[in-house]
Amino acid sequence: MRARALLLAVLLLVAATGAMASELRVLTRSSYLSPELLRKFERETGISVALTVVADHDQVSSRLQGGRSGFDIAFFPDYHVGGLIGGGLIERVLADRLNGFWNVEDPWRSRSFDPRNEYTIPHQWGTTAFAVDTSIHRGDIDSLRLLFEPPPEVDGRIALLDEGDMVQLALIYAGEARCADDEGKLEKAARLLEPLLARNRLVPAEKAMAALADPSIVLAVSWNGDAMRAREKRPSLAYAYPREGNLVWTDVVVVPKNPPNRANAMKFLTFMLKPENAALDSNFNGYANMIRGSEKFLAPTVLGAPEMVAPWPAKVGFLPSCPDVIQRRHEAVWAEIKARARPSSARR
Repeated sequence: MRARALLLAVLLLVAATGAMASELRVLTRSSYLSPELLRKFERETGISVALTVVADHDQVSSRLQGGRSGFDIAFFPDYHVGGLIGGGLIERVLADRLNGFWNVEDPWRSRSFDPRNEYTIPHQWGTTAFAVDTSIHRGDIDSLRLLFEPPPEVDGRIALLDEGDMVQLALIYAGEARCADDEGKLEKAARLLEPLLARNRLVPAEKAMAALADPSIVLAVSWNGDAMRAREKRPSLAYAYPREGNLVWTDVVVVPKNPPNRANAMKFLTFMLKPENAALDSNFNGYANMIRGSEKFLAPTVLGAPEMVAPWPAKVGFLPSCPDVIQRRHEAVWAEIKARARPSSARR
């Protein structure tokens, strides 16, 4: 009896190990990964993808604390990488030795947060600005003045994105550097933001698409990919390229520390470096990728979208992201501004 019980336990362990070995556990924020991309990975590898979706990057980060998250793959903004490495929360994967790594376009390799390409592969980049219903506001949209000094047809009908990015947009409009952390400069930003909060709607990132679809909203602070997808259902929306400047962000793919399925994670990294796969994600979420040759696989509506390709003479400012400590400071300032303003319209 004891031998039979031991044999059964061994068989169960083998079965469980086999099930885990054929799985990939992915952690990401909402509306970000193409379902078709994941199905293609499953078809080509025989590995089942278990996807966990959370509201924002902070929730992604909190799931990795402790170093045994149970995830194999996670997606992060680039400014998180230094903290993840310093905290021992991601694996060293030697990305530049992966098959296909040299498909990565030159500017997106050996970046300051990962100079030896040891921990990350690039995923996508995008901009933060705002979309405007041009059937209601028929004037110039390419200025931050429309957000911070809105005309009557816009004021009170604005969706403000509940992100620290709001502080950086205010800094730019105030004529300051987007990564400023001086108290006086941050107070200038606060003076611009508090009146807006008192009169307009505050929208968490996971509800940005709903705000863009809402006909009562005339201007919505948003990411360009969300704006592109919203325009498909609301053609009067146009995405702004403010002359004063804009925010450019980039995301990366990492392997969390102690992944349950490291070999599968490495297969996924290689999979994501293929141009046709990078294009699948761009076609889904409307964000540009950094993989050379992917343009051959982009849908025409995406390849020529003004939210994806800035129309002349707009310029997109490719500046290094603010360091993690500055980003955290801006998020703390944003929280303080919200607490002071206490807008009734911020109810979600």
